[in-house]
Amino acid sequence: MKMRRSLFAAGLTLGAAVVAIPLTVGAASASGWETVGGGPAVYSSMDQCNEEAAQLKADGTYKDARCYIGDRGWIFLEVLS
Repeated sequence: MKMRRSLFAAGLTLGAAVVAIPLTVGAASASGWETVGGGPAVYSSMDQCNEEAAQLKADGTYKDARCYIGDRGWIFLEVLS
């Protein structure tokens, strides 16, 4: 009976960890990033967006900048202040 309680407690601990880790990582990676531009009228290619992101980082305007493709296939620039 004691072994069953130990296994049950270990299972609950493992289950809580499996749920908590992705929630914590997702919140940490999303904090601070802000979309500042994009769409079909702004960037015609990912290279163009990446060049602007590199320039913003080199100037020291933002800590970091990155480009991503949105749901409609449009290219967006987001920055980390």
